[in-house]
Amino acid sequence: MKLAKAQSYALLAKHGCYISEICDKCGRGLGSVRFTRDGEFSAWCSRECRGEFERPAMLKSGRPRKYKNAADRRAAKTKQQRNYRSGPRVEKTVCMAAETKDLQAQESPLSRYPLSPVLPSLEMPRSAKVGDARA
Repeated sequence: MKLAKAQSYALLAKHGCYISEICDKCGRGLGSVRFTRDGEFSAWCSRECRGEFERPAMLKSGRPRKYKNAADRRAAKTKQQRNYRSGPRVEKTVCMAAETKDLQAQESPLSRYPLSPVLPSLEMPRSAKVGDARA
């Protein structure tokens, strides 16, 4: 119930708090938290005073879950794949040994002698090079 301005100022002078509304059932002062009903002008301090008890929260409506958790979902997918692969329409490939096309028998000359000089004419000693001042 709403209080008159004179009553609110009297409570402010006596108790030190400004209250503009009190609970319609128990008479407590209402602060910023109040319980109301749509279409009614009454206000209460709690759900119990309003005449209702704790209700479970309403869940969003929508499509229900197909699986309870990720493990059930994964098990169903595995079963689906197993059933599909066991069917007669699926062509099964046999693992064949990879053909090397005789690549292992061939060796390149560079891999056989990695430390041999590629161009021996460029690999001359330092003193034999043209234009050397010490020679």
